[in-house]
Amino acid sequence: MSRATSRSIKNIEFIDRFVEACGTAEPAKIQRLLNISYQSAKNYLQGRLPKPEILILVADRTSCSIDWLLTGRGKKFADESAGQGAPLLTGQIEAFVRRICVEVINEVSGRQEVAHSKVVVLQSSELLSEKIVDETTVLTGRQP
Repeated sequence: MSRATSRSIKNIEFIDRFVEACGTAEPAKIQRLLNISYQSAKNYLQGRLPKPEILILVADRTSCSIDWLLTGRGKKFADESAGQGAPLLTGQIEAFVRRICVEVINEVSGRQEVAHSKVVVLQSSELLSEKIVDETTVLTGRQP
């Protein structure tokens, strides 16, 4: 395999991890998440590797490990025990919720890893309209 082919495969893998970390493949959303130019976001989605300061920014905003983002090795999420009790930075709450949603989806579907990143969008109106059904009503058919 040539060096160029090897590099392009690694860049495709980086693109997949970058999209997974950011939660989107849309340059405009990545631009807003990272507060970078639209063209920079587009370049990263085409396989250009970010400068170190941008990698640090991605890690801060998404809680993803830089090592995992670049190589696919190691833990996906940075160790959170060191900052326990500290206020969350901008973007960390969204990354935390995204990570929990992925874990729940994986648990429900019986998989440990997701082959391709999936974005789940929950509308606030759907969350507020959820009804809780009493198990005794379902089982017996009678109201308690």
